[in-house]
Amino acid sequence: MVVFLAAAFMSLGLINFGFGPGWWRGQLLRLELGVPILLVYAYLQMPALVFPQALTLLLLTLIPNAAYSLLLAARTAFAARRVVSIRRVSMMPYLYAPAAVAIFAGILLIAPVIDASGLRDVVDASVSNTLPASANLAHIRVVPEESAIFAGNKVVGQLGAYYAVGEFNVQVERGRLVWVAPLEFHGLIQWMSRHTSPGVIVVSAENPDAPAELRQRAPMRYIPSAPFNDNLYRHVYLTYGLEQILETTLQLDDKGDPQYLATLGRPTIGWSGQKVTGVVIVDPSTGAMRRYPRAEFDSLPHWVSRVYPDALALEYNDWFGTFVHGMWNYLLAKRDVHVPARREVFGLLAGERFVWFVDHTSPAQDQSMTGFTYMDSVTGKIVYYTSSGGEFNSRGAEQAVSSNPVVRQGKLAPTQPILYNAYQQNTWVVPLVAPDSGKYQTLALVQAKNGHVVIGSSASSSPQNDAFAQYAAFLGVGGSAQVTGGIERSYAGEIDRIALGPGSTIYFTLRGAKQIFSLEGTDALALLARSGDRVRFRSAPAVGGAAASVSAFTDATLAR
Repeated sequence: MVVFLAAAFMSLGLINFGFGPGWWRGQLLRLELGVPILLVYAYLQMPALVFPQALTLLLLTLIPNAAYSLLLAARTAFAARRVVSIRRVSMMPYLYAPAAVAIFAGILLIAPVIDASGLRDVVDASVSNTLPASANLAHIRVVPEESAIFAGNKVVGQLGAYYAVGEFNVQVERGRLVWVAPLEFHGLIQWMSRHTSPGVIVVSAENPDAPAELRQRAPMRYIPSAPFNDNLYRHVYLTYGLEQILETTLQLDDKGDPQYLATLGRPTIGWSGQKVTGVVIVDPSTGAMRRYPRAEFDSLPHWVSRVYPDALALEYNDWFGTFVHGMWNYLLAKRDVHVPARREVFGLLAGERFVWFVDHTSPAQDQSMTGFTYMDSVTGKIVYYTSSGGEFNSRGAEQAVSSNPVVRQGKLAPTQPILYNAYQQNTWVVPLVAPDSGKYQTLALVQAKNGHVVIGSSASSSPQNDAFAQYAAFLGVGGSAQVTGGIERSYAGEIDRIALGPGSTIYFTLRGAKQIFSLEGTDALALLARSGDRVRFRSAPAVGGAAASVSAFTDATLAR
């Protein structure tokens, strides 16, 4: 058991260096006093036994041991002045041992500074000067966390006497973006009376009009707010404490049931340079666990949205842009240095992948982008897109929205700026919320190239649809796609009419159907499609006569 292993290891710092006739008596006293305290410490604090960094844990016992031995030696020295036969104990080992471990801890502390280039090498990154694939407007993230919290707190009901809504995290469930949070215990008394959590809160991240769902399945015993061995973190630690637990996240499996994922890792450069070494899937009802090592991530269940923590994703972006030519270049010349424009990353859907997004700017922290990154949240691979250099960054987009008269008059707060490729234009999607409650009000779109702002009418039945319709009209590309997060379904049929619209957008209909579909003409397959071709694709339903955005488009006629 890891707790006993941790206590046993830290007990090495309780060694009695006073070798002599009374050595065992002194050693036994140290163990009798120290081991129970160490067991309690290991159980409560759960220190990761990752070596060699774990050697610094010895300071927790070496320093008190040295202090006790110094006091004992001082008493012995005082007595030896009167009784010559008393043997004085050397204090040098008690000073050398903690000093050596403290020096080692200092080396670990400065290692990332000395080997800053090594931190950048930890990151698996590539550079692209193209645009990412066009966004599927049916899966735009328009609901910010503030709005998810506001909606989630409204469905707890009578359960609020025992439970509070836990921390929300964004993920993919069955192809759509959702916010998910567990119901956590208020405290120890509530845990003693209930022992399990009844379920989770699910809020759409795509449709602000969709009601929040209180999803009650099998009662969850192992959650972050539970004490003792029911605590999720401790449950994982007791088995996998030889690795760092970087994050625990609640995710929904393919049946919609909650599962916890614990990301494991270890530092590679001093205390820094964390690498993911594995992930543990925990059933919160039974406590059953399965560990997937890094080499077997390809065999992870397809419902796993995220493995790499958002905090680690931000650190990777920091290392990648800051230490491009090492520490001295960052401190002095700053050649080619670029840094994240904000201290947070946002999860979004890029095709069928869930990625972490953050834009980059110069070290001067101005309002211009140098590029932005997509980090695959399962593999950890980063793509740095540089084609947006010189365009508005997220802070510039927020300021452009804040200065809009409609936003100022309505006293709205912009939040969660995310960059999408909409109509072949880098476009900032900026939700507007009530500053006091976080309730979603409307959506702002900002053209990254020149800062043009479009505000969806809050009086519209769908403010986000109105915003995209205005934006499409401004760009001259026709109707917009439905963006309210309707459920996608598969379509198959024969193309009836097809035409190329402005901005390389292809519009077509299927024989026997009235719905108009839109497809970005970014590849040869789409551009070569003709009337009469047999096609298959996925699309969400559109409203108000708008064209429905298409994904996963295949042309069976061309494939022959």
